[in-house]
Amino acid sequence: MRPTNERPARVSEKHRLPPPLLGLFRELLANGVPVGTRDYLDGLRALRLGFGQGDRQALQALALALWARCDEERRLITRWFDGLPLPGQVLLDAVDDALTTGAAAGDDEVAGEGQASAAPTRRKPDGSTPPTGEPRPVVPPVEARARVSFAGTHAGGGLPVPRLPVEPVIGEDYVLHPQTLVSLRDMAVLWRRYRRSTRRGPPSELDLAATIRERCRRGVLAQPVCRPRRANSARLLVLADTSASMDPWRPFLATLADSLPLGRLASAELRYFTNLPRRHLFADTDFADSQPCREVLRRHAGAGLLVLSDAGSARGYLNRRRALQTAAFLAEAASLFPAIVWLNPMPRTRWAGTTAALVAAGANVSMLPLDAAHLLRAVDILRGNK
Repeated sequence: MRPTNERPARVSEKHRLPPPLLGLFRELLANGVPVGTRDYLDGLRALRLGFGQGDRQALQALALALWARCDEERRLITRWFDGLPLPGQVLLDAVDDALTTGAAAGDDEVAGEGQASAAPTRRKPDGSTPPTGEPRPVVPPVEARARVSFAGTHAGGGLPVPRLPVEPVIGEDYVLHPQTLVSLRDMAVLWRRYRRSTRRGPPSELDLAATIRERCRRGVLAQPVCRPRRANSARLLVLADTSASMDPWRPFLATLADSLPLGRLASAELRYFTNLPRRHLFADTDFADSQPCREVLRRHAGAGLLVLSDAGSARGYLNRRRALQTAAFLAEAASLFPAIVWLNPMPRTRWAGTTAALVAAGANVSMLPLDAAHLLRAVDILRGNK
């Protein structure tokens, strides 16, 4: 018979554990605590380094140190630990095995790669070390990675957004929580930078130079010479892609729509399309009030044209037919608009090998990433400062 103090060779399936602290992490997310993948990975690294081990109080202290930023979050973490049942020995063995073998990489959320190295020596329940003949687990050093995927939403009959086939390194900047790219106020200030001053309306402003000339010519000045006031005559047409691949940027499109009336432009209109501007453009994201694309373009001839779309770079696709159709649209638009800017929400590094790279190489458009700095650059281009 096996000695009573010997650990079972394998933990039964019902005692197999999820990644450590995953339950607490999900509880914090469900209650609106702003923790992300990096915070969770920090917790796993701390556990592997030996922090938070020994008893429940030590683990709770680690969670409070890493994830609690205010009194309410501290109370939430404390309540979660208070509600945990006291574990049995089999469950304790499962926790020890999960921490030692690096099982924290489960559920395709954390993956590791590297060469094998010896694991730290584990002690038996009686405090003795295992005999030398007993096999010891080998743990590869973990390089933290995160799998990022979009929800499988549908829009306008489009295909669902697929999950990314590769695992991008955590060093890349991915927003896993709702975050405003540019605030409503900053967007309104940005549009007010887009100005083309012209004089129009009734003469209500004193023209000092003309008044002096009139006084010198006649010798007597009956009344001062006035002129119309300067006003912003800049006009803007915005075409936004609302296909499934653009779903993560819907909040930004909503902010953009709210900011246009605050920009003090002579006229501004926002129209929507899917994948690329084709025969019709729509007044809202529900594809209502469709109008022929050519009619909309001709109505805004002479204005600035701003297009927002990932152009296939979010999915990583290269569709030459879509690139040719987009080029034909831009060629037609170039004959009506003095400046065209294309804002792509994906970073430049993701354009290579996709339809976006072919669109960006065209001569009729300037393609820029979507962030505050490049939005300012886009406005300058629309003003004519290329």
